[in-house]
Amino acid sequence: MKKSALLFLCLFLTAALWGQKRAMSFEDMFAAGRLAAPAVSPDSRWVVFAVRTPDIAANSAHSDLYAVDLQGKALKKLTDGKGNSSNPRFLRSGLLTFVSTRAGDPQVFSMDLRWPAAITPVTSVPGGVSDFTWSGDERAIAFARDVAPQAASFAAALALEKEAESSQVKARLLTGLMFRVWDSWRDGKRSHVFLHRPGSDEFTDLTPGEFDTPPLDLGGGQDYVFSGDSAWFAYVKNPDPVVAISTNNDVFLRSLRSGAEKNVSADNKGADANPVFSPKSRYLAYFSMRRAGFEADKKDIILYDLKSGARRNLTAAFANTIAAFVFSADEKAIYFTASESIYEPIFKLHIASRKIEKIVPAVNAGSLRLTPDGSALVYMAQNVAMPQEIFKFDLRRRRQTQLTRFNQELFKNIELNRAETFRFKGANDEMVEGMLLKPPFFDAGRKYPLVFLVHGGPQNAWTDDFHYRWNHSLFASPGYVVAAINFHGSPGYGQAFTDSISGDWGGAPFVDLVRGQQYLVENFPFIDSERIVAAGASYGGFMINWMAGHSDAFKYPFRCLVSHDGIFDARSMYYATEELWFKEWEYGGTPWESHLYEKWNPANHVDKFKVPMLVVHGEKDFRVPVCQGLMLFTALQRRGVESKMLYFPDENHFVQKPQNARLWWRTVLGWFAEHLH
Repeated sequence: MKKSALLFLCLFLTAALWGQKRAMSFEDMFAAGRLAAPAVSPDSRWVVFAVRTPDIAANSAHSDLYAVDLQGKALKKLTDGKGNSSNPRFLRSGLLTFVSTRAGDPQVFSMDLRWPAAITPVTSVPGGVSDFTWSGDERAIAFARDVAPQAASFAAALALEKEAESSQVKARLLTGLMFRVWDSWRDGKRSHVFLHRPGSDEFTDLTPGEFDTPPLDLGGGQDYVFSGDSAWFAYVKNPDPVVAISTNNDVFLRSLRSGAEKNVSADNKGADANPVFSPKSRYLAYFSMRRAGFEADKKDIILYDLKSGARRNLTAAFANTIAAFVFSADEKAIYFTASESIYEPIFKLHIASRKIEKIVPAVNAGSLRLTPDGSALVYMAQNVAMPQEIFKFDLRRRRQTQLTRFNQELFKNIELNRAETFRFKGANDEMVEGMLLKPPFFDAGRKYPLVFLVHGGPQNAWTDDFHYRWNHSLFASPGYVVAAINFHGSPGYGQAFTDSISGDWGGAPFVDLVRGQQYLVENFPFIDSERIVAAGASYGGFMINWMAGHSDAFKYPFRCLVSHDGIFDARSMYYATEELWFKEWEYGGTPWESHLYEKWNPANHVDKFKVPMLVVHGEKDFRVPVCQGLMLFTALQRRGVESKMLYFPDENHFVQKPQNARLWWRTVLGWFAEHLH
């Protein structure tokens, strides 16, 4: 038996024998209930949320609705397990509406929280409704649906769809870009928003034409919305003729009284998204990125006065990109979350003065909501030792309360450590931050292998979260130290730091990783310098491939590498991916215009590949197409480098199906154990 596997078994048996805690398994991690979509009742008494629970044996997941009171004292299950229930939305009357598959196709249903057993159907839309929003007068819903844009009506679009499904010919005639996105073929369809009054047969296309709403990429949390006073409808679309080379999403505003419509962000060629009306319908606020073609530019909050048409950038002086926001009840402030180090704290922005104060520090917060009475914020928070739970922040008392402990029982006997941070001088002698997680049952007097993780994006960051695909605690569970560096290009350290990776993929970030690995070994005596492995996905996969061709730059050698859905050949990647604007920005143009495709091309350094590598790729990954993984594996095999490839015919850029995820973790951890003996 391998040394690392034996250690894990001994730890498990010892814990079981003495009734103590044990290391986390895949089954523990993956079985956690995944909370989402909190909605606060109009009387500010209840938070309703969805909980998605995977079933590994059935290779599926189930979602039900729960409610917790704002005191955190009462938790009750609202739905009965029939079908999947999600997307709760309250009406002003207090009636709860939500999407459920309890009767077949997903439809909107309603219930009264006083009698939750009485669940009533609201819609019977052909083909179903995956998500929805209520009109301002709450008499109609709006929902998005992929349809043939040339169809004269909703019924005609459904007829065309049925005809295509019944055809024996499955060939596609491509006439332009973007013909597929992420993991789906577009087949000439566009996403349109339809207005529908429940109980009627009428469907009004609110966003007709050769455009998509929500947009295909870079959209917000809700990209079509009505004002509360029923006067306005706002939505997002990209009006450019070729969206594959454009990030020019714009916010459009339509008067529901006159029918007049305007593009309120027409002068900005960067991405605009996520329109939000203020509670009293005085303002419209939205996210805006300034630079065209750049998906990771700083997100600012733009405030648009619905009466005067005046616009203001409220966060121009703020250092980091904004993640989410809500208005205060009196419209005098905006609460928002933003990237900062390994967290997403909560801030308060005073609209008149533009003064910003941090009100909830050192928290990884998301799904921000304001109680209707304006007294508290409700949000989800997580860390490496705790899956998402719901919290409340009392705005008057400035006090945080945890409302749910949904997974507490599941994890009560599992040893989980909290993340630590470290800082060192990286490229250009600038300070770079990393996260460190010690293994369960850590003993400072022992030596531990190091798992060195490289994040994707590339304008992304490792944060203090409970990740289900790259879970730091599960990487640590066999008895490994886990380190993850937020190298140049990561958000949360100012926009200039984020910008620095563009055009420099194998430059400053690589220097950060080289120096970071040396810093870790030489400053943490419990790390074994002779037992180090590394893994990364997407851009992290690119960097693993780059590291494979430049492994001699590291002072301490890697025992093995894992490259998941990584770019191997930069030139062929451009011609196969669907998101051309991303490559053109990051590489400074097209392959026939820019030398960077060759400068930062892992394929040009195959002759130096020597570290054993596991390659992972999914057939349905259209962002980094599967050819990249196949070419990488071919190169490794022809070079005689020890290598394996884990191929998923039914996964995209991520591995999400429960049994596939279990196989991924077994294979990756098994690869590590094989080389860390």
